[in-house]
Amino acid sequence: DAYAAVFDTPQEIHDRDGHYLEVLDRVTFDRTLAQRGHLLQAMFNHGKTMYGTPSERYSMPIGTPLEVKPDAAGLMTATRMSKTPLGDEILELIHDGAIKGMSFSGSFVRTEKQPATQRGGLQTFRRMETALREYGPTPFPYYESALIVGVRSEAAEMLATMSPEEIAEFAAALAEPARADLLRALAAADTGTGNDIPPDTGHDVGSPTRTKALLRLDLDRLKRS
Repeated sequence: DAYAAVFDTPQEIHDRDGHYLEVLDRVTFDRTLAQRGHLLQAMFNHGKTMYGTPSERYSMPIGTPLEVKPDAAGLMTATRMSKTPLGDEILELIHDGAIKGMSFSGSFVRTEKQPATQRGGLQTFRRMETALREYGPTPFPYYESALIVGVRSEAAEMLATMSPEEIAEFAAALAEPARADLLRALAAADTGTGNDIPPDTGHDVGSPTRTKALLRLDLDRLKRS
């Protein structure tokens, strides 16, 4: 779960349009999501190298967009990461905290240019409509507050509907390393310190608090099963 963009947050930009402040309006993605939201791709670093050149390795999607919608803060995205070498590598870097940010690419269809408010200041480009093409994690996000806010494992979502006895039976049938991953997720939920359960950020991704409560169980008994 991550913000690919944040609204009403001035960001200093240097690009082919010059040097200016950019602000994303709350309506900037509305039309593109309504018209072609089902065509969006989740990519790593816009499919490019760190130098901005095309990358054959990063030109493939890293996952499947489950939900992309504006909320009060920005463009919230929920993505199921693919079980591919690239998807697993990116997910591991996210878990390690090496990659924290998100970004998007597309063409700006409508922009309102506002003059600088003070002498020597920067002109503001307010993006009113953006044709969104893709989004995804990047080591170099333009917007510092466009962040990955949580990682939910498929197991954690499924376990939230199971009883402790059913969880123990399920874990006993798993092969390594899946069983070890499950135990780590449960331990993190039990102590409230892991990032397998997203923080309560106010967006509509379910109730992490409820998930943690449902996963508080006898870990020693589970480990012995």
